Amino acid sequence: MDSIFAKVLYFGPENELGGVGSVLEIYKRNICHYNFIPTYPSNHRKSKITFFIKSIFKNIRLLVFNRKIKILHLHSASKGSFIRKSIICIIGKLSGRKIIFHMHSGGFESYYNNSGLLKPYIKYILHASDGVICLSKQWFEFYSSGMHLTNVSIIGNPVEENYCEKNQQHTETLRLLFLGKICDDKGIFGLINYLKTNKYFLEDQIKLDIGGNGEDERLMKVLNDPILNKHIESHGWVNGEVKKKMICECDIFILPSYVEGLPVSILEAMAGGKPIIATNVGGIPSIVINDYNGWLIDPGAFHQLDIVFEQIFSNENICTKYSANSSVEAKKYTPEVVLAELSTLYKSLVKE
Repeated sequence: MDSIFAKVLYFGPENELGGVGSVLEIYKRNICHYNFIPTYPSNHRKSKITFFIKSIFKNIRLLVFNRKIKILHLHSASKGSFIRKSIICIIGKLSGRKIIFHMHSGGFESYYNNSGLLKPYIKYILHASDGVICLSKQWFEFYSSGMHLTNVSIIGNPVEENYCEKNQQHTETLRLLFLGKICDDKGIFGLINYLKTNKYFLEDQIKLDIGGNGEDERLMKVLNDPILNKHIESHGWVNGEVKKKMICECDIFILPSYVEGLPVSILEAMAGGKPIIATNVGGIPSIVINDYNGWLIDPGAFHQLDIVFEQIFSNENICTKYSANSSVEAKKYTPEVVLAELSTLYKSLVKE
């Protein structure tokens, strides 16, 4: 990777859990001179405030003694994450560095619109940044029209190829896979309630595997239902080779979220050549194309899955067709493609 990356200092969560962490982990594996300061601890028992204060001092020390650093690339969600990155943004501007605010949050529009007295501050920080990265055309419309930013670029999340064997739909049971946080925003509880009424599920033709953590106790209570626990299995948090294996073994990836940025989990499933069932929120419609590599439903409208499953079970070739199309679309988000786009942005901000 070219030398411009040695001039960039990245900020984000300490571990690779979640979408932002996964993105940074791919950066780390593909950038030779990767400079990174974590701003949020992987161990939730640690004091978040103390951890962040230490991050600030690390940042100041590095900016004082390493004049090669020209760009601070801040990976941000909403709420506390945004406030932390805004402080680093101010420090960076005072030191004469260029600032890139990389917006990952699927709930940022709601956060901004309901931020009250913080609203002018949020807008100021993004306007003061030298570049704002969003994840899709849908989010570009919000930041450029809704917030009147002129410094916005679209750069998607990177995903590494997952070489699954040629997809063949299971003849007896359709295996669905959900990967994500166990919470209402991801739609997992609504999906489970829906499956309890679906005729194919009740006839033992659909199985759901769940990978993720969050409201674990609530999920276990729900799955105690004898109608559900026969064909729904929760595996807890999964990553690495276990996650790849689960993607390869499923027939369809499903993520019925209410809010999203550009889900890394969907990109990972597409890289594994899987059809996608998802909701038309955030940046999802930019990667899941209805009747091409998957199906889009309205958030919360689980009854729309009736038509989806009718199509799947009545057309034995549809999953094979959508699988191939997912693989094609995923190639637009390889690390090589995404890092080349980042390199172009960096070079537009500083002279090499």
